[in-house]
Amino acid sequence: MRIMDYEGFKTHLKKASRKRNEPLIKIVAFQEKYMKIDEIQYYDVEQNYMSVQACNTLWMNLKDKSFHNLVSHDLKFFQTMDNLGRHSLENLIKELYDMAVPILLDYDPADYYSLQQLSEILVLDEMKLIEKLEMGRFKGAFINEEGNWVKPKPDRADLFL
Repeated sequence: MRIMDYEGFKTHLKKASRKRNEPLIKIVAFQEKYMKIDEIQYYDVEQNYMSVQACNTLWMNLKDKSFHNLVSHDLKFFQTMDNLGRHSLENLIKELYDMAVPILLDYDPADYYSLQQLSEILVLDEMKLIEKLEMGRFKGAFINEEGNWVKPKPDRADLFL
């Protein structure tokens, strides 16, 4: 596991958005504290990279002002938003990077992993790992947005067929 720098994060986000046209939440795991924000205060420009115009544009275009709603859209939604220019989009991506869990996992998605192996890969103790998986961390790696395993282990009976 290694930390993804901003340029790597931006490349990952853009590449995944082009290929799958997925909502941001399915591409990136965000820090728990942001996922609980019921109303984004984007107009408070002292605390973020966004211009006043960009903040107002986001505020006007997002009917539900929660952070969860913000990241439930794909990147193209923001790219096509009127009055949100290229520079503002870049600043939005910087905001998302600051709110993300920007890690690259060293694992093979074709393999199955025990809880102990996962905890070694993720450098977490097993109880903390279970808690993180239940909260929806590491989406796109081990679990999907609904909390189901991306590659479920086959039933033992299937192994002997």
